[in-house]
Amino acid sequence: MKILMATSEFSPLASTGDLGDQVGVLAAELKRFGHDVRVVMPLYRTVHESKQDIRPTGLEFQVNLGGKRTIADILQTTNSDGIEVFMVRRDEYFDRTGLYGSDGRAYDDNAERFIFLSKVVVELAQRLAPSPEIIHCHDWPVALVPVFVRDRQLPFRTTLTIHNLEHQGSFWSFDFALTNLPGSYFSPGGVEFYGRLNFLKGGILHADAVTLPGETALFEAFTVQHSFGLDAVLRENHYKTFGIPHGVDYAETNPPLETLLGKHGQSDDGKPSCRRAVLEELSLEKNVNGVLYTLPIEPQDDAAFAAVKAFLDLILTSNTCLIVTGKAPEADLADVIVAERKYPTRFSYLPDADARIQKLALGGADAVLLPSSLGFRAITTLAAMRYATLPVAKFRGGINQIVSDYDPATDSGNGFIYSDLSPRALPDSIRRVNELYQRPDLWSQLAARAQKIDMSWHESAAAFTKLYGNLLRHRTPGSA
Repeated sequence: MKILMATSEFSPLASTGDLGDQVGVLAAELKRFGHDVRVVMPLYRTVHESKQDIRPTGLEFQVNLGGKRTIADILQTTNSDGIEVFMVRRDEYFDRTGLYGSDGRAYDDNAERFIFLSKVVVELAQRLAPSPEIIHCHDWPVALVPVFVRDRQLPFRTTLTIHNLEHQGSFWSFDFALTNLPGSYFSPGGVEFYGRLNFLKGGILHADAVTLPGETALFEAFTVQHSFGLDAVLRENHYKTFGIPHGVDYAETNPPLETLLGKHGQSDDGKPSCRRAVLEELSLEKNVNGVLYTLPIEPQDDAAFAAVKAFLDLILTSNTCLIVTGKAPEADLADVIVAERKYPTRFSYLPDADARIQKLALGGADAVLLPSSLGFRAITTLAAMRYATLPVAKFRGGINQIVSDYDPATDSGNGFIYSDLSPRALPDSIRRVNELYQRPDLWSQLAARAQKIDMSWHESAAAFTKLYGNLLRHRTPGSA
């Protein structure tokens, strides 16, 4: 298949974090599948000043921004994976110190900059030979591409991947004039959202398919709590919205256990050494023969510790230990203090835990408690499982894509799932965990299954390939 990736970031050329890294790895994996993958992105100052071999293409064309006519110059390079990258040069917009802003403030003309980029993507797609079949757009800066494709009835199929729902490309209504779209598009059925121009909302409505990073992210995006206001829009378009897990860079999320031990020396027996090391470093009971639990609190997650605090006595009187990493809400700090005083050698609260201690806790623990949000990409859950740390998770939509409940009758599953419909569900799950831990043979089998879960980018690329194929068959995309 012929795929044009439209993005504002692409590693290693220009990236502010996850977006550029994820697009870069996905493009490389799709190329390994045999697809013709090309990328279009802005020519930022940092790219222009780098030692990258940048070549002219001879392509130059005009786009209209309201009543303003603006020239786009297209250059190109080839990255280390052999992917052809087209770069849009317009120094007025992209020759700046930052990608989206500087000194902690977004650029005032970001709407104009990325409307320009989206229009150039559409114009470039029409001029490329061979012509792309799929235009895959990443996040809000290019979310208007599907709108322009649909408005002009162009023969491209479009996919929009939402990497971060919080950032939607929301601008004041006067910027709509820069799109040159008919006035009817500035409506609830178009790009208008509560009186503002919203790039992401327009993309969701007009793309042929919309993807989020996994089914847990998809189902949480359908809720008021996690959608940043777009839950109704996503639910109305659920028929074309899919959860495709973004690949995990296990080298980053799961460094070898011996690198985490620090002053505790080199690992001689893997996970047991890591378990001993974290107990020693946090001054917890070294001879505890029950389960070592960890509770990672995601940023802005006010429910994780609250769900557990009522059962701290149950957890900590079963010859077990609990490590909490991340900040609990102020309302729960009294319970934290009580637990620290009652169980000084079994309970450790680390509100400012650094990356090493967080990974050490995940690697050394036997089980990870997940009573609340898994995070947008469920990275902590996947990292824990790769360390053979079993998840104890509250049921939520899409969770079975990652975790399946242990069934002793069939000896299947890779973790423990409970429903919050019963107030006793979490303590019952903790009892299940504690009982199974006393059966080392069964525990080891379950941990080995969890460790084999593969959420690499190869699997993600395979899912996107299936989605593209369904789109090109001109039928409603099937489950990816």
